[in-house]
Amino acid sequence: MANFRTHRIDLSAFFILVRPGNVALTALSVFVGGIISNPHWPELLSRLVIAAISAALIAGGGNAYNDYCDRDLDRLQKTRRPLPSGRLAPAAALWLANACFLGGILVAYQLGPIGFSIAAWAGLLLILYSRFLKRLPLVGNLAVALISALTFIYGGVAVFTLEPAFWAAALAFFFHLGREIIKDMEDEIGDRAAGAATWPVRYGLSSARWGALAAFVFLIMLLPLPYLWGHFRPEYLIVVLCGVAPILIVVSVLSLRWSKPEQFHRLNLILKWDMLMGLFALYLGRPLV
Repeated sequence: MANFRTHRIDLSAFFILVRPGNVALTALSVFVGGIISNPHWPELLSRLVIAAISAALIAGGGNAYNDYCDRDLDRLQKTRRPLPSGRLAPAAALWLANACFLGGILVAYQLGPIGFSIAAWAGLLLILYSRFLKRLPLVGNLAVALISALTFIYGGVAVFTLEPAFWAAALAFFFHLGREIIKDMEDEIGDRAAGAATWPVRYGLSSARWGALAAFVFLIMLLPLPYLWGHFRPEYLIVVLCGVAPILIVVSVLSLRWSKPEQFHRLNLILKWDMLMGLFALYLGRPLV
């Protein structure tokens, strides 16, 4: 009995490793990308479900692989994660990441050449991010922003219509760019100890603050454009101006004033809720034609 307990598999650790909340947001973004792109999306629901499952698997693989690559760094600042806590062996995390990547790309094969290519490139970019790009100032932030934007494009591909999805992708790009810079600000102490040359480590916290602010200011200026030029309904404009933009302004101001890691972590949690508000605005104000 003791030997069995020593070698048992902690399934909850696998679950935590893939970050189910982030995976769910990825799948939801794909769905929203499809729904806003084609009003006849119910007729293509099976393709949209396939795209959401594929994206969720690839996102889960990316999260698991990121923890595998960061296992030494996490011993310094995220000791409760499955790998630094010893609940899961690194080899198991790598196996899970590979299985998710492979599963997501194989599922994407049913979407045709374009969908398959997007899935494959997203998976490759996630690997490159975890291995190399996240330790480079701004480059890693841009990579995550691009991958996040691709989820909406992926949804559009699933329903054979792309124009509305491009509007959502553009907004998502700048939203996640600002959010990723704030996440680097949160992790500055650990990244500096590990020798990672993120923006706050290389150029200082003050410079990173202005980088995040620039991304959010540009995003706020872009918010009305889907309504003005993209045929989105007035409901979209109402929600983004009354819900999304005010939160972005508050986060921007606080990011200039706050300095502690736990404060930046709080900003990232606020931004997750703002992300849901943005998805709701896109859905509610989706074009009718």
